[in-house]
Amino acid sequence: MKTLTDKQVNVLKYITKIIKENGFSPTIREIADEFEITAKGAYDHLKAIEKKGYLKTNKNQSRAIELLRHSADDEIPVRAMSIPVIGRVAAGLPIFAEENIESYIPVPDEMAKKGNLFALRVVGESMKDVGINSGDIAIIQKKDTAKNGEIVVALVEEEATLKAYYKENDHIRLEARNKTFKPIKTKKANVLGKLVGLYRIY
Repeated sequence: MKTLTDKQVNVLKYITKIIKENGFSPTIREIADEFEITAKGAYDHLKAIEKKGYLKTNKNQSRAIELLRHSADDEIPVRAMSIPVIGRVAAGLPIFAEENIESYIPVPDEMAKKGNLFALRVVGESMKDVGINSGDIAIIQKKDTAKNGEIVVALVEEEATLKAYYKENDHIRLEARNKTFKPIKTKKANVLGKLVGLYRIY
C-alpha cells in the first residue's frame, strides 16, 4: 500500500466523514469546494488515491466511491455505495419521471453487486397488494427486457409507471396489483428496469 501525501490524506478523511454522516460520498465538485481547488484538481487527487488502493470510483455514478482500506488514524468502512433517486414513478396513473436527481440513498452490498441501479419514488396505491406503498422508494436494476410477471418500470408515451409486465400476442399489458385499477394495454412500452428492492422510512 503506497503512502498518501498530506493533501491526499485530508481528501480521504473528508470523503470518509461525508460517507459516515450522509451514507453517500461527496461529488467531485463538493470536494473541490471543500479544499478550494478546481474540479480537475479534485479529480486528480481522487484518481491518485484510487491508484494507491484506498478507494474505488465508479465512472457511471457521481457519488459512488467505495472505501477499500483502513487509515492509521481514522477507521474507514470497507465499502460504501449509494444510488441516485431520480424523480418519481407512478403506482396508479403514470406520471412523468423527471430526470433530475433528488437525492442519494445507500444500498446493501449484496444489492449493489447487481449493478446499474437507480431509484424512483413511488406515487399512488396501485401496487399496494404486493406491499409497495405510496412514498416508498423503488430500487430498480436497469434492464430493457422483462419476463412475464416481473414488476418493472416501463415508459409509456414518455410517462413512467411501476407495474407487473406481461407480453401478450398483439400488445403489452401493464397490470396493477390493486383490483380497483384497470391494466394498461399498449402496443409499445419501453422497459427501463425491474424492481429489485424497496427503501422505506417509517
